[in-house]
Amino acid sequence: MKIKYTWKHLDRSEAAETYSNEKLERVTKFVQKVISCDVTFESIHGEIHANLNLNADGNHFNAHNQNKDIYVCIDGLEDKILSQVSKLHDKKSHH
Repeated sequence: MKIKYTWKHLDRSEAAETYSNEKLERVTKFVQKVISCDVTFESIHGEIHANLNLNADGNHFNAHNQNKDIYVCIDGLEDKILSQVSKLHDKKSHH
């Protein structure tokens, strides 16, 4: 899955992008076709705000998390997006 990263008021971190790629790879278990995946990291008043927009299988998913630690933000994004995607996957499999 190809992920587009945007960094606002932060220096780009290769380690954070690699960590995010590993975490978000789990999403592909629940979706067939990923159209786009955009992750934005922004520093606001000393906190990091992370936003994830995912277009897959004709649906749009969005997750937002904020924390002082970027890795905690990424873990939160993963939890939220997996929850949304798995709910839709369960709905589709029951029909």
